[in-house]
Formats: sequence, C-alpha cells, structure tokens
Amino acid sequence: MKIIICGKGGAGKSAVAVMLSRSLAKKGAVYLLDADESNRRLAYMLGTETPKTLINYIGGRKEFSAKKDQIGNIKLGELPDEYLGRSSDGVFLISVGKIEQFGEGCACAFGALARILLQHLFLNPNEYVIVDAEAGIEHLGRGIEAGIDVVVSVVDPTMESVTLARFVSDETARLGKHHLVVLNKTTPELETRMKSILKTEGLSVACVIPPDPVIFESSLGGGVFQAHVAQTRVDALAESILHI
Repeated sequence: MKIIICGKGGAGKSAVAVMLSRSLAKKGAVYLLDADESNRRLAYMLGTETPKTLINYIGGRKEFSAKKDQIGNIKLGELPDEYLGRSSDGVFLISVGKIEQFGEGCACAFGALARILLQHLFLNPNEYVIVDAEAGIEHLGRGIEAGIDVVVSVVDPTMESVTLARFVSDETARLGKHHLVVLNKTTPELETRMKSILKTEGLSVACVIPPDPVIFESSLGGGVFQAHVAQTRVDALAESILHI
C-alpha cells in the first residue's frame, strides 16, 4: 500500500507521517519517502542518519532524463545503506531530493522522480510506503497521486487547511483514490465546530488528534519525535487504513 500525507504548511504532515510509519511498522516493512525538498528534520525526527538522496543515486539532475527508464527497476529494500536510513523502531527513510544550494534550480526533477518511482513500484502485501509531501498542492500538479492508493489530508483548525483538503478530496475522487481527513491540533472545544465546517464541505473526519504536549517538547528539543495521545489516535487510523 502507498499512502501520501499532505496538507498546508504547519498542519503537521511530517508528525502524522512519522506516527503512521511507526504504527504500520508493527505490521510489516515501512518506507517513509521524504518528498519534501525543503524539510531538513525528518531524519532527526526518526533518530536515523540522513540518507543520501535518490536523485543522487541515479546520478543527479543531469542524468535524470537519461535514466528515467531505469527508475522502475529500483527496489527500495535493496538500496545501498547510505541511501536507506533505518530508525530504531524499524522505519526505513528514503529521501527523493533536496535543495542544496542557492541558484541550483527548481525541484521539478524531484517530483518527476517520485511520480515515476511510485507508479512503477511493486510492493508485497506486508510492505508500505508513506510519502511525506511538500506543503500545499504541488504534489497534485506533479501527478504523484497517480501511483498512490490512499491520500491523507492533515487539517489544522484554519479555513485555509479546510479549503485545501476539499480541493484534494475533489481531485482524488476524480482519480478514484481513497481520501481520508486527519483533524490535527484540535481541542475538544474546537472539534465539534471543525467537524461541522468540514461536513459542509463534504468531508468527514477519519482521525482527530488533540494538542499533545509530548509532541511540543520533542519538536522544540529537536531530537527524536515523541508522542503520547496523538500516537494512540494514529494507531487507530492505521487499523482503519489497513481495512480499506
């Protein structure tokens, strides 16, 4: 199964991606695919070494066009160690590509690489790929959802977040993909109101994650990501996803 985690900036995509990865790692092999060229902290959140990028594995941007046909032959579990991080809880981290310096150009090659890889990637029943997307809806424009089974929109208590989730829902429905909404950073007082707002947009909520002080402390400290109540909620979400 291939799952993409998306939403507006600051909604908590990476946190949900890490928690869902940990939940599914109890069921089989999990590959967390870092498809956000701006995120510099995902390896730290997992407590693993920062892996070299897939774009460099195939020779860099200049070699990408010439080697597109070879991307479908990439087997995630057979990548060299330097391209495959592994956390203590069994999650494998793979990075598509990163902006490394001023003036190097746009991230279009990274998106194209992720799209081709996901479309051609063969997974066994007990293997899972979770894609941590960049903020916004660039992933839709790049066509990454073509190779995805389940799309998860992370929504925080803002209308901007709701609007993006509605757009993603409409587009994924057109593609025939499953779409789930995770309501994040939401107090009990806000939960009823947010569910009502989402309902008017034709969206139901698959998981509600309240503010978790454990997440706040671990995020501010910059070390391995930790969660308490939030992880319990995402464990239940993982069970729901497995029954789709």
